[in-house]
Amino acid sequence: MKFEVPSIGYFVKSIIIALLLAIIGFILYPHMSLETQPAQRVFSYALLAGALAGAVITAINIKLPAETRTESIFVGNLAFKMPVHALRELFEEYGQVHAIRLMTDRVTRKPRGFGFVEMNRKQARAAIRDLDGTEFFGREIKVNLANERKS
Repeated sequence: MKFEVPSIGYFVKSIIIALLLAIIGFILYPHMSLETQPAQRVFSYALLAGALAGAVITAINIKLPAETRTESIFVGNLAFKMPVHALRELFEEYGQVHAIRLMTDRVTRKPRGFGFVEMNRKQARAAIRDLDGTEFFGREIKVNLANERKS
């Protein structure tokens, strides 16, 4: 079992939810027939309930449907004089293209001959399957899933 430290956003969401529930409990205190309990105790109970509810709500990891998740596609062996719109048109035959990034040399700003295309997951897989090894602008392009960037 692998333990991961929650992000700061997780704690911020939990605190906001806890405070909101505590404030709601404090506001509703006069209307809840809790005359035997002091207001501070009701506030602290609501704060505790909010902390627990906030932790549970923010810990739930909601996955998007496969159709809305995007995939980054590596496209290599591109012609240096190829325009970006041509690459977009090639991939739009398979679905909506969210983004295209063609890599350039940092110093000379000349194209490096590869780039990345962002598409929905199912459409990306179809594009990879059909376009890998095809000729595009006189070169046989390499198309596959992009690897995660190393730190």
